[in-house]
Amino acid sequence: MTYTKPLPPPIRSERDEGTVKAFEFYRDMIRVRGFKPVNETLHPDGDPTSPGHLLWMCEHCIPLVRSDGHGMSVDKYSRWLGFIQGCLIMHGWTTVQAERDRTRPWFNP
Repeated sequence: MTYTKPLPPPIRSERDEGTVKAFEFYRDMIRVRGFKPVNETLHPDGDPTSPGHLLWMCEHCIPLVRSDGHGMSVDKYSRWLGFIQGCLIMHGWTTVQAERDRTRPWFNP
């Protein structure tokens, strides 16, 4: 195992804070149903749309949403968030309209 230097405390914009709030909301939505995080891309027949993988994605992204050059690009974490939202909608856990209403104030404070 390789040592990875810990990241400094994040610097986040208001929009970043809204994105973190969304990832935390979806993380909690999945956790409350009893799922555990699993990176399905490590398994040959893994299902990247499974709730466990979506939970892993949320937990992986939260510390990497930052405006200081130490995290993911805005484009990348936005794609991951959209994928998670789409899968949760596909699973019937929420709707497009519910997510528009919920997240709009988080992204446009």
